Amino acid sequence: MPILTHSCLAGAMASTVLLHLICGVLAVLSVSLVNADDPYRYYTWTVTYGTVAPLGVPQQVILINGQFPGPRLDVVTNDNIILNLINKLDQPFLLTW
Repeated sequence: MPILTHSCLAGAMASTVLLHLICGVLAVLSVSLVNADDPYRYYTWTVTYGTVAPLGVPQQVILINGQFPGPRLDVVTNDNIILNLINKLDQPFLLTW
């Protein structure tokens, strides 16, 4: 069995400490590079009446922000949607998802 000298042990410890230091720096850098989106999506919709002809015959429809069909929502799973709805109809408006 070989006998380890003090200088050999010191060199092994120094390389172990250096390895741990490099791993720590890489871990900190990788965490700082993570870019997460805000899990909340904010929308303001104004609901009004309008006349459009989606099937070729003019008829009264409900518009959202002046559009029929309504605007596109760019969301992904687990996004929280905060919707500020302004109802300019002459009756209550129910919106279901």
